[in-house]
Amino acid sequence: MDDPLNMQTPNTIFIKIADYDLSALPEACRDPNSLGFADTLIRHVSDDYAAEGMFAKVSIEQDTLVIAEDLEAKAKCDEGLDALQRGVYAAGKPIFEALLSEHPNNAIVLYNLGMVYSDEGHLGKAIDLFSALTRLKPDYAHGWVALAVAYMRNNQIIEADQAAQKAVQLAPNDQYALRTAGYIASKLNEPEAAAFLENAVRAAPNDPIALLALAENLQARHQDEAIKKRIAALLTQVIDVAPGSKAAERAEEILRTHAYDKFRQTGSFNPQAIEYCLEALKVFQSMTPQEVAGVAMEAAALGQSGLDVNNPNKTYQLRAVPGNYTGLQVVCFMYVALEQVAPGQDIGFDIAAEYREALSIFQQGNIQ
Repeated sequence: MDDPLNMQTPNTIFIKIADYDLSALPEACRDPNSLGFADTLIRHVSDDYAAEGMFAKVSIEQDTLVIAEDLEAKAKCDEGLDALQRGVYAAGKPIFEALLSEHPNNAIVLYNLGMVYSDEGHLGKAIDLFSALTRLKPDYAHGWVALAVAYMRNNQIIEADQAAQKAVQLAPNDQYALRTAGYIASKLNEPEAAAFLENAVRAAPNDPIALLALAENLQARHQDEAIKKRIAALLTQVIDVAPGSKAAERAEEILRTHAYDKFRQTGSFNPQAIEYCLEALKVFQSMTPQEVAGVAMEAAALGQSGLDVNNPNKTYQLRAVPGNYTGLQVVCFMYVALEQVAPGQDIGFDIAAEYREALSIFQQGNIQ
């Protein structure tokens, strides 16, 4: 879990009641001789410790307040945190649900169980816990971030925006607060979204979520070439720092769309693609299906790292077909190879028209 509240408590503290600040107690219960004083003070001290994520057993012995660490509850909490940090929600969730019934005002319980509910889609429960947490600890920025995310997942975008803005007010340099506020502001087309996301990237230059959110924000607001180059650089960085992640998959999708749009600027047919497809057909003519499948797999592996299909000066190598090839050539080799061994595969880059034209030319040449 991100940023679990995990505080340390002393084993036992002894405080003379005469030395304890009673001003936070209800006025009618501030006198040690008043009815209900002991219960009120114990509840108040217990809640104070719970708000800091601590588990305390509070009692009064004569004129002394005794605050002892609840070692059993602490051990359960540590066990639950370990399970959640390993991603084993099935083990961690029931521990925190049991702790919640016994310690309903404990910040560490509210935060971590709320995170589980939010991730699992139990958004009403998550919002309730995070709302309780922010009332308990109104200065805890990550509590507001978690509440904002739960609201956003629940399609309560206005409430999400308000919670995220509060998080930024409390922690103006925090990467989680900034990227959450920026992402939500982008959804609402708020002008400050870009500034939030720029600051989030400054705070955490290798955060793939912030990098992707900034790229998507810039893409929606700008069309000039300089910004397009920066968008491409941000998306490439996402892929580099988080290969295989959902953020990287989204970055790859956007880059492919950009590349395809530029590729199609030549018109309905791209003559280079026809030429490269025809070249591939000729090369594969003398290869076995297994060898052609090997070319497809190798080209696809190159594609996972991103191919610059619009740059004729950047080349790539294929071991199965020795030589240096442009990104567009690699794409054409992959497309033609797949059409021969597994027709109909979507490679995320549509050159079906060029392939059909090349195939027609190839077949005519073979007939002649």
